Amino acid sequence: MGKTTTFKRAIEINAPKEKVWKALADFGNICHAHPAVDTSHVTSKQKEGVGATRHCNLNMMGATSEERAIEWNEGKNVKIEAYELKNMPGIESITVDFAIEGKGDKTVLTSTMDYSMKNGFFDIMNSLMMKRMNSQLLDGIAAGHKKYIETGEIVKKNTKLELDKVIVIR
Repeated sequence: MGKTTTFKRAIEINAPKEKVWKALADFGNICHAHPAVDTSHVTSKQKEGVGATRHCNLNMMGATSEERAIEWNEGKNVKIEAYELKNMPGIESITVDFAIEGKGDKTVLTSTMDYSMKNGFFDIMNSLMMKRMNSQLLDGIAAGHKKYIETGEIVKKNTKLELDKVIVIR
């Protein structure tokens, strides 16, 4: 397994913390806020909390992802692990943690992505192109949540997002 790559982003959402958490806790509907996910649905009896699982159809190369909640702190954060990836060569493991913090009538959403590649060859590919692609993907996920939560508009691949509002932490 290769080295872990980490990206962290923050974005201010013009909505109270409860509304932002409600969108994050709607585990099966990540497709509403994630520009790279065409469709998604819960695959477990459990709809939320640690152990809830979902299936995502991505809009790149026919890729799919089976995901599960591995951390769930009500009203604070949810950490998701992709435990089975199809048509996403080279990625060994990937997690994304969404954490929220109230700021008056607004909320700061912090998204942290950690992933590792399967071997040295893919580590090189990661350095050459995957880091840039995954960094841009996390920017889109953060901005997609802002758009969906503030407007109710379901985010698609070509939705215009406020990427300039995304704060790069690392």
